[in-house]
Order: sequence, then structure tokens, then C-alpha cells
Amino acid sequence: MPEDLTPFAWVGLSLPILLITQRWTHRHLRGLALLLTGNPNWSVVLYAIILFPGVLLHELSHWLTAGLLGVRTGAFSVLPKLETDGSVTLGYVQYYKGRNVGPFQESLIGAAPLITGTAALLLIAFRVFGVSDLAAVIQRGDVDSLLLALQSLFATNDFLLWLYLLFAIGNAMMPSASDRRGWPVFLGLLVGLAVILYLVGLREVLIQGL
Repeated sequence: MPEDLTPFAWVGLSLPILLITQRWTHRHLRGLALLLTGNPNWSVVLYAIILFPGVLLHELSHWLTAGLLGVRTGAFSVLPKLETDGSVTLGYVQYYKGRNVGPFQESLIGAAPLITGTAALLLIAFRVFGVSDLAAVIQRGDVDSLLLALQSLFATNDFLLWLYLLFAIGNAMMPSASDRRGWPVFLGLLVGLAVILYLVGLREVLIQGL
């Protein structure tokens, strides 16, 4: 595989793993909430409260992106709802799919939580926890320096709060099935465009643009 394409291969590999991990976490989090409360309705409330920061960022991302793209929005909610099939809807944003809303706009609206969630996680990791310093120490393989770096990490102000935000955002940023509705057509267009650019000899331009 060309070295330029390696990051995209890692993204393609990691996304399904993250999606499976999120589903596993949600399922067990709901189970834990039910064990703690003993009541299905109260367990949904506890489950929603734990993930609330991530759900709020998720739905705000949809709403703001739709507004920036000129797509008219309707109802907005971050209140949990227990569905008849036993699933839980933690929030939603309605938007009206008119003639001006094509696969491109729909894909961006659906992908918005993944983009903003990733940005939030990176900001916390690098600006608050300073993981770049920790990564450098790990690469050097110095055990004493690693222990000092870990002590510094755990000594971060409001460490548990930031760790909780990482958990809540990371487990609410993956697009739902409805969010991914417009992705196949949009990805098909991108692949077609990439093939055309490659065939006409613009591979380097394509890689640099990506």
C-alpha cells in the first residue's frame, strides 16, 4: 500500500471497531443503570444523564451544521425516550429534506457529530492532558520518565471531570443509522471522482488535497 494512503486505511479500519465498541458500551451501560435503579424508566434516565454531554454535543452538531448549510430544522431534543422495541433514543434533530438537500448536505449533517466529537477529544487530549509529551516518553522507552509522565497526567486539574467528558463524548459521537443514510451516495461520488483524477494522472493532487 502507498504510504500516503496509510492514514486513510487506519481510519477505515478504526471506524467499524469504534462503532462496535460504542454499541457494546451502551448495552452494558444500560444494563448497569438497570441494576442500580431496578426500574426500566429510571434506568433510561440514569443512562441518559451519564452520556448527556456527548448527546448534547451530538445533537448541537447536527443542528448547527444544518443551519450553516441553509437546511431548515424543526424539533430539537436531548431528552431520552424509551421506544416500543426496547431501544432508547437519547436525542434527535428534525430537518426538512427539500429539493436543495442532496447527498452532500445530508452526509455532512450526518457526519457532523463525528467531526466535532473527534475535535473535542483531540482538544482535551492535547490541551488538557498533554498526551503528546506522554507519547514522546513512551517512544523513548524510559520507565522512570514514563512514571513521572503518568503522575503528571493524573495530577491534571479536574482529572476525573475531563476523563468523564472523554467517555461521554467518545460514546455519543458515532453517527447513528439515520445519520449514515446519505453516506453511500456521497461516498460513491467521491470514489468516482478519485478514480477519474487517478486515471488522468492527478494522483498527487488528489493525495495532497485529502
